[in-house]
Amino acid sequence: MTSDTIDPAAVAAPSPDHAPHHRARAMGAGGLAFARIAAQAMQFGLFLYTARVLSTADFGVFSLAYTIIVGLTVLAEAGWREWVLCARDPRQIDEAGGAALITGAVIVLAGLGLLAAGRLLAINPALIMVGGLLLPWIVARPLVCVQMGVLTRAARLSHIAVVQTACELAGLITGVALLHRGAGLAALAWAKLALLGVELAGYTIAARRLGLALPRRDAMRHMARFSLHITSARVLTYWQGNMTTLVIGAAFPPALVGLYRAAMRLAGMAQEVIREPARMVGWSWLRTAHDPDHAATAGLGLQAAAHRFLDLAITVGSGLLVVLALESDSVVRLLLGARWGDAAVLVALLALGTVARLPQALAEPLFPLLGKAWLTRHLALLTAGAGLACFMIALPFGLTMVALADMVAALLMLGPMLAYLVDEGGLAPGLVMRPFVLAALSGLGCAALAWILPVHTAAGGVLALAVLARDALALIAAYAALQLALRRAITAAQPFRSPLIFFRKTVR
Repeated sequence: MTSDTIDPAAVAAPSPDHAPHHRARAMGAGGLAFARIAAQAMQFGLFLYTARVLSTADFGVFSLAYTIIVGLTVLAEAGWREWVLCARDPRQIDEAGGAALITGAVIVLAGLGLLAAGRLLAINPALIMVGGLLLPWIVARPLVCVQMGVLTRAARLSHIAVVQTACELAGLITGVALLHRGAGLAALAWAKLALLGVELAGYTIAARRLGLALPRRDAMRHMARFSLHITSARVLTYWQGNMTTLVIGAAFPPALVGLYRAAMRLAGMAQEVIREPARMVGWSWLRTAHDPDHAATAGLGLQAAAHRFLDLAITVGSGLLVVLALESDSVVRLLLGARWGDAAVLVALLALGTVARLPQALAEPLFPLLGKAWLTRHLALLTAGAGLACFMIALPFGLTMVALADMVAALLMLGPMLAYLVDEGGLAPGLVMRPFVLAALSGLGCAALAWILPVHTAAGGVLALAVLARDALALIAAYAALQLALRRAITAAQPFRSPLIFFRKTVR
């Protein structure tokens, strides 16, 4: 497919009528947040139902097979979504689709080789069966990422939200139905494939096209170089997370492993609700601000948009994560039961560590748009090194110290991350630190309120849910009130009234 067959509306810059565009973008951001919340709820529901139907061993087999497939998929995705978002020539978007299909096919061959080796070595037949069923995931997922990039580039975040909700619902219905009919492990594999099929079809319908073009020889070098930086960062992130799980499984008894996995599940659910909408909104905002025509007419530059997005991401993300950390005991007892109560402190520490990682949502789009994609690999190497060092030091001292080490590693990497944003991203140091200072002071105020709130002992039921809702709403209200009060106080004492005003006065 040639570039002159592309519908310009699918990849065009935002309309000059900026007020409707900003409203649509805000609605899309809210839709993405709702979609992620709904997706996490449906995934958690399927997890609970699976735990009632399958044995622990069967669930472990599927987890291992899916982890291997996800690792291969990370290689197949190869950063083509980011290439689409950074592309300036519509032909490059079609070439990303062709490259995604090629990398997916190549990695599938590697997956077939692993399955053949596993069969020769007489590895668990169920593991081979699930891995074979999930092989189409490796081919289709890169195309999904490309289509997601096309929609994000066109600021169609509401379309992405609708498709994500629909595909998660398809996976939930397929999984529950097949599990109910006794399909066993195959039910979970077919549920994943149903989810992916609906997602690919939905994104393609929303984009009104699926561009596939063989990359030109002169473009291959640029694409390979760009892909190397993004893929290296993703592989390191994947390896860091899964290496931790494997080592914990080897070092601790099953009961403690279950506690840590439950804590990771709850903290990870909150992280996904925040991270995915933030990542897509960040790409959309910064890609729009980076467009020369739009920046000239709107009076908004890339750095100004980056300051505004960082302020929003830190303020909203920190509020949700701080509330989760303070109410972790109630959340764990309500969702998992009283016998899982020891996981509460792990959830709190993992949630607080996620706060320090929120600037990654800005670094991911900012550096590639500035032509510095190699910084993502550099930061990923530093993050992996810090996380591995802290993890290995804390491992002999128990799970609580492992969770604390995760938070310490995140705090250690916060300094280099902010330094890169200032030195390489061109951001103002005071404006980069401001959201963290406000979030820290507001979080301390919420902690004081949580200390004052009466302690309840109900482990479950309507009463426990009502008390949790009351306490969470009180903490959210306190956080919002403290943010407003502190912003007014700091505004009067500091030379900046808002990120946007300060940036215009000092730079423009």
